[in-house]
Amino acid sequence: MSKTITSTELQKNTREVIDWTRTRGEPIIVETYGKPMAAILSYTDYQAYDQYRQARTARFAQLRAAAAANAELNELSDAEALALVDAERQLLFDETRLQS
Repeated sequence: MSKTITSTELQKNTREVIDWTRTRGEPIIVETYGKPMAAILSYTDYQAYDQYRQARTARFAQLRAAAAANAELNELSDAEALALVDAERQLLFDETRLQS
């Protein structure tokens, strides 16, 4: 469960906020005027997110390359192309769920 603080609290208690996030491994949401503006994560959580983001970017690049190749060759029907996209989406979903 995440904790929410104001930006003023963050300014006054930066060290405590960082320690809380680092030791508990829970994110802290920083609000300004009642609106969420940022999240503070432990470095371990950030690394996991960054790995996920890079894998997702690579997977979408593969999808775009496959779509371009298919457009050039026109070998797949629309239904076959959609089936491939659905399969890739499922892989992304499974990867995300495993990282949680």
